[in-house]
Amino acid sequence: MRIVVDTNIVFSAILNSNGLIGELLFNTERLFDFYAPEFIIDELNKHKTKLKHLTKMTSENIDISIYQVLKNIELISSQAISELDWQHAYELALDIDEDDTPFVATALGIKGAIWTGDKKLINGLQHKDFKEIYSTTELFELTK
Repeated sequence: MRIVVDTNIVFSAILNSNGLIGELLFNTERLFDFYAPEFIIDELNKHKTKLKHLTKMTSENIDISIYQVLKNIELISSQAISELDWQHAYELALDIDEDDTPFVATALGIKGAIWTGDKKLINGLQHKDFKEIYSTTELFELTK
């Protein structure tokens, strides 16, 4: 199953790689193929200071943690997604959170699902009949 990983999931994996999120990211390669838009790198870099503060890690260790998490995720270029998928994603995300457009577009482009901890995004997209979106608990249930 193709799964697009939202930034908040990667952020959580960096904060606690031994939790359920880490378990899913690092130990389910036979079940899931993980993807993210390349845009996720910019998002993570934007939040490095916050990560440093929360983890008490050095910048170098934050970079190592980001690398360790992202090596399990295939990054998708925005150019690899069709204009039609970008437009549809924008329309879906606009009144929920426009910043999530790249994740929705990537899911549409690869014909995959989204994994996020953002309840507003989950509820908003499901309300618009976008059903291929999972919370961590829901994704874990798929492993059973």
